[in-house]
Amino acid sequence: MKKFIFSIVFLSGVIFASLAQQNGHQGGGGQHPGGGQHPEGQKMTAEQKATKLTQYMTTNLNLTSDQQTKVAALNTSKAKQLDSIRTKNKGNMEAAKTEAKSVRDSYNTSLNAILTADQKTKWDEIKKQKKAEYQKNRAAGTKPKEGDLTPEDVE
Repeated sequence: MKKFIFSIVFLSGVIFASLAQQNGHQGGGGQHPGGGQHPEGQKMTAEQKATKLTQYMTTNLNLTSDQQTKVAALNTSKAKQLDSIRTKNKGNMEAAKTEAKSVRDSYNTSLNAILTADQKTKWDEIKKQKKAEYQKNRAAGTKPKEGDLTPEDVE
């Protein structure tokens, strides 16, 4: 009887572990774009992040073609600068935060010069919403949904 119960418990554990691997719960996989990684676990490049953000902004802010061009260049520049800061300051979060803040401030100033008043208002609402969603998910211990932008992406 003990062998039978042990066998059932053992098989249940094997089946559970197998299902967890199939669903991506085995710690080795990466997040999809919301977390800045592809499903294969490779990080998105600065250009990929910028393209994703530009597409999101185009859809949600109804950017004109002229605005799209300017915003795409601005998003690419910001993404490259932030990647450079992360690489340069690995392990020194305080220095990275300070540098990243200056990049984001410059980005926001330039972005405000491109957007109309209505677009600025809508963008500010989107940023607040993304930040609130991120904080709610972080408190719940969940990661961003697949395809979601993080507050860092929209700041």
